[in-house]
Amino acid sequence: MNRIEGETMMNAIKIGVCGVGRIGAHHCRQFTQEAANYRYELVALCDADPKRLHEMASEFGAEPYADFADFLENPEMELVIIATRSLDHAVNAQQALAAGKKVLLEKPIGVTAADYELLQELDRDYPGKLFFMHNLRFQPAFMNMQEILASGLLGKVQVVKLCKHHGFMRRNDWQMRLDCGGGQLSVWGPHLIDQALQLMGAPVENVWSDLQRVLTPGDADDQVKIILSATNGMVVDIEISNSVALVSPYYTVYGDRGSLCCDQDQKVIQLRYLDPSFTWPEAKAEAGSPVANGYGAADPELPWIEETRKVTPETSPWDQVEIEIATHLYQTLRHDLPFPIKNADALEVFRITEVVKKQNSQFKWVG
Repeated sequence: MNRIEGETMMNAIKIGVCGVGRIGAHHCRQFTQEAANYRYELVALCDADPKRLHEMASEFGAEPYADFADFLENPEMELVIIATRSLDHAVNAQQALAAGKKVLLEKPIGVTAADYELLQELDRDYPGKLFFMHNLRFQPAFMNMQEILASGLLGKVQVVKLCKHHGFMRRNDWQMRLDCGGGQLSVWGPHLIDQALQLMGAPVENVWSDLQRVLTPGDADDQVKIILSATNGMVVDIEISNSVALVSPYYTVYGDRGSLCCDQDQKVIQLRYLDPSFTWPEAKAEAGSPVANGYGAADPELPWIEETRKVTPETSPWDQVEIEIATHLYQTLRHDLPFPIKNADALEVFRITEVVKKQNSQFKWVG
């Protein structure tokens, strides 16, 4: 990353955060931390919970607002981070853009088909003003994996598996209610679909999915299976679940020269690949019967190399993704560098979720 050194508060981006619950509070703390390559100043906060709002305002010295319209009238605020409930995201973004603010919108960037249409309009009507928080593409393990794949060490990749397994739990908050825009398709689906699109490197050709409600007392999906195939032949298998007693690796990659996997804790990447100097000898499949007790393997001895690589940087992935997105956004707004999360990519994630919803009409989707 191109890092801009020596930024000062004179050049700080003055921000407001709407929605200061769990993730909104995290944005407040991470964006305002000391950094050499970006500067943000938190000037305004908005939330429906008075106690939480005033606690956060006191912590950061920001102006508290209970009313969103009043919040948007703050003359200092240049950028609004929208971290409200999912069903409000697209409309809140529209209101902030109409008020002359730049917007960084939390995922899911919208929930309904109407949200999808609205965000497409906003993208057209406010060029360079609307940004999307698909920040898990900056997870250290994911970025390390992309570097390995780009090196060609595993050869041509045919299949990638992305699994976010939350263990075995009956999640019962609002994010397990469809009338609140919940369900794992909305909660974690955007993260893994975005990662899938980054890995595929080609347009999605086919979408297959199966969603279930297994353990949650809510009415939303807590088990998600999505299989995407691209025009270049790559297949990405996505699974998100709250009902897995024995969790699988977060990332698994199969290539024609080796494989890798990375567990849910994302601390190390396991690799097994063919020696780079190895070339396959000529061989052909015979039409006759295989030898007794055999399967006709042409190459019984292969020069395997096995490695365990530490994921770097060795920081919290939740902190690192915030640092990355804050840095990139600052460089875009203050130094005219391209923002790496293209709006077209975020809207493609949304399109795929809409396809999945249509394939799973047993759920009473909002809108």
